[in-house]
Amino acid sequence: MPPMKPTRLLAALFFACGLPGCQTTEPVPEPQRSLTFPTPVAAPGGGSTGKWQPIPRDGGAEYAQIISDMEDVVSFYGFYADVAPQVKSFDDMETLLRSDSSFSFLSLQRGEVRGVPVLWFEKTATETGAGSQKLAAHFGVNPRRASGEYTVRTRGVFMYQPGSQPRFVTIACARTSVTGQIGSYYLGQFQSWLTSIIESSFL
Repeated sequence: MPPMKPTRLLAALFFACGLPGCQTTEPVPEPQRSLTFPTPVAAPGGGSTGKWQPIPRDGGAEYAQIISDMEDVVSFYGFYADVAPQVKSFDDMETLLRSDSSFSFLSLQRGEVRGVPVLWFEKTATETGAGSQKLAAHFGVNPRRASGEYTVRTRGVFMYQPGSQPRFVTIACARTSVTGQIGSYYLGQFQSWLTSIIESSFL
């Protein structure tokens, strides 16, 4: 039998690779969604004008309100980073966070916002000394008392955003004051801000 001509051989190869057994079964990654953190809606009250002012932040966005100079600071912030190679799902992210005791969470609880899984977290820290001089200068207010002691309480969510480049997303509300108590006034605003981000970037 004479050898096949190059053109016939090429056609045979194309035909063979078109058969079901030759087709790839690897799923095509979904396109990466954009992720933005818009300015929270102003809500006068709580001892402030209600206006959120942006603070320069690498890799995300932050907005704050200053009450009584730097004695009381409330901030909403969000940022994201590429996940570690071993993290391929929300469950993997949750397992990783629960296994790392260095985070010192007061609580870590699974939940949902608009049907999207989130991992609610809460933590506290203590700050002493004046601190945050750059922030005080940015807002044009007096710095904290050098002898003061402040509690920083943070409540927020961790999220997993799938796509061609999966992301680890943090969205949180923090308050630095003598007590650190966030309260329902700011938690309500934070819930609305979080929901708006999820609706625009996860649904």
